[in-house]
Amino acid sequence: MLYVTGITGHSGCWFVKRLISERYKGRIRCIVLPGNDTGFLNESGLDIDIVIGDLNNQEFLTSTMAGCSTVLHIASIDFSRNVVKAALDNNVDWAILVHTTGRYSKYKTASEEYIEIEEYVLKFRERMGITVLRPTMIYGSSRDRNMYKLITFLHKIKFFPMFGEGKNLMQPVHARDLGNAYYDVIVNRSTTFNKDYNLSGKQPLSYMELVRTVSKSLGRKNIIVKIPLWASILAARVYNAVDKKAIISVEQVLRMQEDKAFSYENAMRDFAYSPISFEDGIVEEVNEYLANNKSTRKKQR
Repeated sequence: MLYVTGITGHSGCWFVKRLISERYKGRIRCIVLPGNDTGFLNESGLDIDIVIGDLNNQEFLTSTMAGCSTVLHIASIDFSRNVVKAALDNNVDWAILVHTTGRYSKYKTASEEYIEIEEYVLKFRERMGITVLRPTMIYGSSRDRNMYKLITFLHKIKFFPMFGEGKNLMQPVHARDLGNAYYDVIVNRSTTFNKDYNLSGKQPLSYMELVRTVSKSLGRKNIIVKIPLWASILAARVYNAVDKKAIISVEQVLRMQEDKAFSYENAMRDFAYSPISFEDGIVEEVNEYLANNKSTRKKQR
């Protein structure tokens, strides 16, 4: 039996769609948080056992994982310790953990906890197979936490402030590519067992190129205003000094200058990972935004 966390999440939904298209026949036990919509799971035609519970509850995890041979942990990396402990207690053969390329950041507050969690779980590789998947920034619909905000901003405001030169590289990954990757990792066990993979978009692009791509997809001609890095840091320091609840820190400004591009060569070799380009992927999200925006305006009339 396959045990899955986070299946109702952004990339988890795409994983379900892939299972349906492949006519997957195996049993699946899904751990779902209270209140999450499970309608699409009930209508999927898959052999799914839905269990409502909390991933913070170690006893719950251990008891519900009984009888499962493979675990796919899509939910937050914050729960990886709990999931691995439950897997060990149940003699699970293989755990696939979805983590993040955020662990590679040179800034301590961004990476320290991710590194600590991974080092903890990976020490159990001698007792069971542990495959780690590390996506870059995830996008693809209104459910993402980054691109949708950028789309909204560029659609509503003509001028876009950019800290620094915007030359730092980014490589966002579409949620659909991740959902497909989860499936392909599972069915290619002979090559993916006990491995690590970075999962990124088709090719890197600079932050400047990314913003311009989104603007073009919206049919907008936004004016990008570059703010020198020294001025951005100074402004952040002043802002943090006068507002203890400031939403941006000096470190966040510096992290915006950091390259976030990662090779997926190993994933391409081991399970034919082939992500779409940001230019193609962002169009879907922009169209969803425009449709939602149009619907909202109609309701307000």
